[in-house]
Amino acid sequence: MKKLVFTAVLFAGCIFSTVFANAQTVKVGLEKYFKNSPSISISDSLIKVSIGNGEKNAIGLGKSYVVKPISKSYYSIDKYYKTYNLAEKQLFHYIGNSCIPVLTDKGWTIYITTDSKISKNGMTKVTTGANAVVLSVNGYNKFIVDGNASARVSTNNDVVNLTKAKYRGEIAMYVNNATITPINFLDMEQYLYSVVPSEMPGSWPVEALKAQSVAARTYTTNALGKHGVYDLCDTVHCQSYNGINNEYPNSTTAVQGTLGKRLYSNNKLIDAVYFSSDGGATLSSEDVWNNALPYLVGKKDNYEKDYKKWERIFTYTDLTNIASKKGYGVGTVTDLVAGYNENGIVTSLTFKGNLGTKTVTKEEIRSAFNVSADGSLSSRNFTVTKGTDSVT
Repeated sequence: MKKLVFTAVLFAGCIFSTVFANAQTVKVGLEKYFKNSPSISISDSLIKVSIGNGEKNAIGLGKSYVVKPISKSYYSIDKYYKTYNLAEKQLFHYIGNSCIPVLTDKGWTIYITTDSKISKNGMTKVTTGANAVVLSVNGYNKFIVDGNASARVSTNNDVVNLTKAKYRGEIAMYVNNATITPINFLDMEQYLYSVVPSEMPGSWPVEALKAQSVAARTYTTNALGKHGVYDLCDTVHCQSYNGINNEYPNSTTAVQGTLGKRLYSNNKLIDAVYFSSDGGATLSSEDVWNNALPYLVGKKDNYEKDYKKWERIFTYTDLTNIASKKGYGVGTVTDLVAGYNENGIVTSLTFKGNLGTKTVTKEEIRSAFNVSADGSLSSRNFTVTKGTDSVT
């Protein structure tokens, strides 16, 4: 999400509630550093490995591990063991053959490569499933996890170090098209320990951080399941989340001080959207999306002074190309006309051309330019200045 909460806009007509009494688990897709990675590094010496939320298996084979997707055919010995160590001890029976311990839904077994010379009598030919990953130490494959759910990794102190960042809870290795996107499973309140200071400076006054905590908790609850496989991603597309490294004492205190509190309007969770800058004014929900919401009412913001300024310059040829790519059917663009509300926010934008005109409103004002080199406009708080050859 974007970074600050403007309580005068967000909290209007809302009430606090702590309806959710039980702890909730959030599934966060770690896209920022790891989306569709060929491998994932774990910088922990002792890890616990499971298939989904199944039994956890303690593994201590080195100072770090590398996890990679694997798709390969093997022969399974069809004998199962309770622990990795018990399975690993059986490898001496297959000396001279390429074999590896495997955690399956039935327990630990051993896979042997199809080109091994050993007799395959009593064995079953298998192909690793869609969730299969292999864990290696110092370049040597140590074991495979091959089950009906993604492999999960946790530790004794409930913090997993993925080298680039540390995360509370568990990490599921979601495999897709021979890549991995880690999914962080953790308690919602612990998730907020990182979200709040990632969205608002953790050094800010605790009451501001409390407001941010309530907004972020409400937004999270409303957004569960947004990404399908996981609930939210860790980027500003959902809410910025940077793991345990970004936690801050002040913001943790704010989260704990608002434990379970969420915002409701007419007994329903509100859509607690928030942002870093409004440029001096906000818009009502119906001027951005479709529905008029009583708690999202546009107003002038007299408190924001040092907001970011931006500028985009388009030649009339650029505007013609944009209109053509968007299918506006106006021909050669000769003029661009903006309509404004009382706070100076653009409410309509009209492309005028030799074949006609096209007026866009709401978010299409910004997204009309997503076919240009620099993408959509930064906001709808802008003025149009016309020159002989270009528009600014």
